[in-house]
Amino acid sequence: MEANTAAKTFNFFYLLKLQQILPSLLTSLRVIILPHIFLFFSQGFTLAVYALFLTAIGTDFLDGFLARKLKVTSKYGAYFDTTVDFIFIVSFFDFFINSGIYPNWISILISITFFQFIISNLFLKRTIYDPVGKIYGSLLFAGIGITLLFDSQIAHNFVTYGILTCTITSIIFRIAYLFSKNNKFTK
Repeated sequence: MEANTAAKTFNFFYLLKLQQILPSLLTSLRVIILPHIFLFFSQGFTLAVYALFLTAIGTDFLDGFLARKLKVTSKYGAYFDTTVDFIFIVSFFDFFINSGIYPNWISILISITFFQFIISNLFLKRTIYDPVGKIYGSLLFAGIGITLLFDSQIAHNFVTYGILTCTITSIIFRIAYLFSKNNKFTK
């Protein structure tokens, strides 16, 4: 009887711990998937590339949803998700740059936007709700998808100008927020 109670207690705490780390595990999957996407891309396995890319996008939506649903959101989780997104996106665009698809400065623009997010949050000592940043990240994921689906100069130019426009918009939004008196976008 005592062993049965101990097993139930262990299972309860195991499930509780799993519940707390599940969103971060899903976030981590994006980094684990990344080298496999590049391998399959270089081997010409486009269906596997699409499937893994869609899985990565799915984890990006699902990790935040689960964190909110399970009530395990945290500042660490938000930064971890943002950092993994940055690694995923920059790795992809660096891969595209090395393949001759995009110019080198694309990676610099993406990095500037990420670092201005981190620096402004550290400067204010609180997380800023940045709707432009959410849109920016989504558009970067879309840019990766467009690049994977359409191997044409028109698609590549569209993604390049989209990144340039969104980067400028994000920086302007962040600067305007920092100097505004009504900081309504803080959490």
